[in-house]
Amino acid sequence: MDDTTAQEWAERNFASVNLRHRRRTRRLVESAAAIATMPERSFNQVFDWNDLRAFYNLCDQEVATLPTIQGPHWELTRQAMGQHELVLILHDTSELDFTDHPSLQGAGPIGDGRGRGFLQHNSLAVLRAPRQVLGLAYQQFRVRQEAPAGEHTQKRKRRRRESELWLEGITASGLPPEGCCWVDVGDRGSDIYEAMAASREVGHDFLFRVTQNRQVWASAEQEQLIGLRDFACSLPSQGCDHVEIPGRGGRGSRTATVQMAAAPVWIPAPEGTLQRWSQPIIAAWVLRIWEENAPQGVEPLEWILVCSVPTQTLEELKARRDWYCCRWMVEVFHHIEKNGCKEEARRFETAARMEACLAILSLVAVRIFQLRTALTAQPDAPAPQVATEDEIQVVCAFHKLAADTLTVRDFVRGVAKLGGFLGRKHDGEPGVLTLWRGYQRLQDLIQGYYLKAISAAENRRDTGNR
Repeated sequence: MDDTTAQEWAERNFASVNLRHRRRTRRLVESAAAIATMPERSFNQVFDWNDLRAFYNLCDQEVATLPTIQGPHWELTRQAMGQHELVLILHDTSELDFTDHPSLQGAGPIGDGRGRGFLQHNSLAVLRAPRQVLGLAYQQFRVRQEAPAGEHTQKRKRRRRESELWLEGITASGLPPEGCCWVDVGDRGSDIYEAMAASREVGHDFLFRVTQNRQVWASAEQEQLIGLRDFACSLPSQGCDHVEIPGRGGRGSRTATVQMAAAPVWIPAPEGTLQRWSQPIIAAWVLRIWEENAPQGVEPLEWILVCSVPTQTLEELKARRDWYCCRWMVEVFHHIEKNGCKEEARRFETAARMEACLAILSLVAVRIFQLRTALTAQPDAPAPQVATEDEIQVVCAFHKLAADTLTVRDFVRGVAKLGGFLGRKHDGEPGVLTLWRGYQRLQDLIQGYYLKAISAAENRRDTGNR
């Protein structure tokens, strides 16, 4: 988040959206600004009745699709990406669960097939050090199709597959400018030959987690094919370092001491590929990062990664490890979407209307994530770098701080304290949800601040008229 108001942010991201009528675009900008100030509230709390009807009508327009609504934001993100030497594009698919919304038309199966909802595939552009969110380079909204009864393997392969989400996300992120390195980063779902080939074809590099023991060559002479995972596990350690593992699902965070190793490989197209040996052979490096002595009762960490960027030295291994650790940022983004923006709590009757609504909420989620990453990206910068004048005045008044010396870190922690963050020496930095709650409370306080100012102005006017 920068030093703009919600209205200015909405203007920048949505004012150039082409909805075939200027009044629709203006409604989009005004609706997005209103939602951005109160993103976790229901729409009937955000809008009055007339504005709510107008917002529903907007989402009901045939032209209000995900690519149309988010297109200008994607372009802004790619422009920002072109200003940095190294950008990581984090790709991941999230399931949006609307099982408890039975009247929703157009949803598909999710999970084990008994739930109903949608697939959302995000391509989130971030900087590694210090970690910053540039924005969404691309997003896809997809309905999973039911597998026909009795479908045989060959017919299934001809049907549109979910693996194509990765290819489209990589390709649609665009070509990097000269001198820029854009690295596609993905978890196990990205371990497909076509994703590696697509990344290289558009001038990207890639860093994907390996799940298949695919056949590769371990020498340029291409003498004998061997299993990639088997080869990675045979590599001797080149040194050790640490990986910070965040808490998840009741599991506490911890620091793992890991061994690291890497070696070059050459990856051909897999068996069953049409014209297999006419497809490009991809030169890459396989990396193994593993924990030899995990605490008792804890599953040891092991990452086997494949990367197109040469990785020979221990320092280069540490850099690739840091790149992959950034992948958790896309999971945090999904968390903000679902728990901060309450995407799964929205109630529209059709998939098309839901698509338009979620396209807006996703960009609101980017905005709040940028505020959190600003804490580590520029902690000592002046607070106006991430906050408006009114936000600074309210936070300073509430916590009795000096506005003229307020830093980004002071402001963000002040907002987090509004959400329950204690700020003790051993507490570390505030989490996303605590910051989110604080930001919501800050908006309420700002509304009171405005009302008090209006009331004071009216009292002065009445006094002057006597």
